Amino acid sequence: MLVLFCLFKFLAKCTILILLVSCANRLPSEINENNTPKEIIQLGDKAYAKGYYERAGDYYSEVNTYFPYSVEDELGLSKAVDAYYKAGKFDDSRIAGSKFLSIYPESDKAQRVLYLRSKSFCDQIDIVERDQAAARECISSFSAFQQLYPKSKSKKEAERNIISAKEFLIGQQLNVGKYYLERNNPTAAMKRFEKIKNNTKVSNFLPEVSYRLIETFILVGLFGEAMSEKAYMKKKFPNSRWTREASILIDKSGLS
Repeated sequence: MLVLFCLFKFLAKCTILILLVSCANRLPSEINENNTPKEIIQLGDKAYAKGYYERAGDYYSEVNTYFPYSVEDELGLSKAVDAYYKAGKFDDSRIAGSKFLSIYPESDKAQRVLYLRSKSFCDQIDIVERDQAAARECISSFSAFQQLYPKSKSKKEAERNIISAKEFLIGQQLNVGKYYLERNNPTAAMKRFEKIKNNTKVSNFLPEVSYRLIETFILVGLFGEAMSEKAYMKKKFPNSRWTREASILIDKSGLS
């Protein structure tokens, strides 16, 4: 009898252990209305702690599916935004973020949600050849962030991201002008470079823009404009390698 009792006790412990493991490994798709919001968030927290950020985001999102407008829904959506962002699932993070901001715009978590939404656009800007949409959204979203939260600790970082996104767009426009040059269309290139110069106050690309303008001026026979641009470069960018290159180009063209 003692042996049977010990065996029964052992099996009972195993059964409880299996149930606990099963619950811990439950997938987001297995969640339903029978789970409490607290249970779902706890499952998300466990996944997040293990670095399973996408799964954590899926758990947190389920709170909104089954318990919209609840106290836990506000927390779950904000956590989903963060988890998806860390997983690199920027579209999912923004979907959760937009839903959160539309439902809970006055929440104390709204600032963090909008920050992550804005940052997700900026993080998709990596090389100049990419589409402009992410950069424009980065500028727009972080500009809204600055207006809504002017005293935020993240204000300077927001400004840095805006400047970086603007620089990306300038670099892309510069590349378009260079493309026209390569295709023997200096007039179109010149218009593009002049637009950049006239619409940009500060940029690391401006010295090269001026150099490319000199290239186009020489190609279309506007030698006076080329010399004027060279003088402008010496005054504005005296230590830039592009200014030195411009002087060499002018000399080779026999204009000096």
